[in-house]
Amino acid sequence: MVGFLFKRFRKSKTENRVIDPYQRQLNGFHNLQQDRKATLGPRVSISQIEDEVKENLKAFQSYIEGIKETSLKLEELRKMLRSGEISENVYKLISDKLGEQLSVSLEEIFKLREALELAQAKGKLELAGEKMAAGESERTGSRGARSKETYVADLQEQKIARALTRSSVYYPSVYRWEEIVSKIDAAISSMTIEEEASIIEQYLSLINERISPESGSEKAERGKALCRQRLNSISEKWASIRREKIEKLMNIEIRSSQTKNEIEELELRFAVGELDQRSYEYKMNTLQVRLKEVETEISNIRDTMDEVDMRIFRCSELLREDS
Repeated sequence: MVGFLFKRFRKSKTENRVIDPYQRQLNGFHNLQQDRKATLGPRVSISQIEDEVKENLKAFQSYIEGIKETSLKLEELRKMLRSGEISENVYKLISDKLGEQLSVSLEEIFKLREALELAQAKGKLELAGEKMAAGESERTGSRGARSKETYVADLQEQKIARALTRSSVYYPSVYRWEEIVSKIDAAISSMTIEEEASIIEQYLSLINERISPESGSEKAERGKALCRQRLNSISEKWASIRREKIEKLMNIEIRSSQTKNEIEELELRFAVGELDQRSYEYKMNTLQVRLKEVETEISNIRDTMDEVDMRIFRCSELLREDS
């Protein structure tokens, strides 16, 4: 009799554990975490990454502002030299100091960019893992909710359990990783390819101006190596962007051609008396405004492409000099 009761007691405990929806959700969460670790490997500390990214972003933005300011000063200095406002000696003295600032800033910004891109890659991997786990949590959580409707009557407890299971476990991590990746994207994009190519061109020009057989060759070669590495990266990125711009340009030119055809058709309809003066002028004005906008967009795209192509080509030429 005692043995029978003991068996019934053990069976009852087992059944309670099986149907307990809260325990089931906790077990499901634990299993998801174990599966995630097995699939994606060891987790990266989000707090550590956040601290590193915050520090690097602050330094990166500071160097970008400094580089842009130095670049503007160098452009103004060259204008002053060409106009005769300053002598060659004055130009050389000031440009040497600005060149030193530019050299230090470029070297640091290249290092920071590499660190940020590495952090961005880690963040994207962790974000993918968190989103995958969050999706599994949604499916597991909805099954748990059905179980609670069957076995639990207290609606408030259901809400609390659901909030703890979903919000506190997964979503904050997803939001934090998304914020990290977004901040890095914004920082890296804060300097356009055209701006970066222009700054590299200025720096290489200064290097070549200062190079002499007696001194400066080792430092200059190190600077050139950094610029060459970055220029290769810029060129690869620009090649992809350029293809997209060409495709966009072709689509816009089709729109331009269609608008011109519409204008010709409108003129013909007015000539044969199909339209009165007021309707003709209204429609013609609308089409001309549209055509002007399209042609301006075409011109801007072509100017940007020509400018970046020229900058990259000029940088490549400067890297070949004295090599």
